[in-house]
Amino acid sequence: MNCAGYLADFLIKKGVTDVFGFSGGYIVPFIDALSKRKEINVHVCYNEQGCAFAACGYARTSGKLGVYFTTSGPGAVNALGGLADAWFDSIPVMGICGNVPTTEQKGYSGIRQNGFQEMDIVSMVRSITKYSVTPSIPEKFPEIINRAYNLAMLGRKGGVVIDFPFDVQKASIDCR
Repeated sequence: MNCAGYLADFLIKKGVTDVFGFSGGYIVPFIDALSKRKEINVHVCYNEQGCAFAACGYARTSGKLGVYFTTSGPGAVNALGGLADAWFDSIPVMGICGNVPTTEQKGYSGIRQNGFQEMDIVSMVRSITKYSVTPSIPEKFPEIINRAYNLAMLGRKGGVVIDFPFDVQKASIDCR
């Protein structure tokens, strides 16, 4: 199973029945994984900000984790208003933001960007999330997702962001 499929199954196991998103190239593996699961409904929104606010509304009314997805860079940035709402109102929300493959990321090179629309969303959301991370080692992905879920749902609830590199979404992992 790949990491995108693992995440879709994880959300279903946690009782999430609806996710909200706006597609783009770097989130396609996750969208594909969602489309293969009948237990979860994907609601396509008109923009990323609407996705994040819809996830907040879902979490408020259902008591479950609200989940939204966006593509990389500007798509992830457009959802910041909803993510801030989750922070201020203690709403459990998980943002899944596609990103360029790890091989195209700038790292600490000092350049503005290396990959198309690459943006360091983790640094941008650090002050309004309980946890934000860019998983780069597929084998550690289950642990990262479990930690993100627990932090969003336990104690004073709030938002978390998974900056999901394209190659990590497609990477196979052992799910035993």
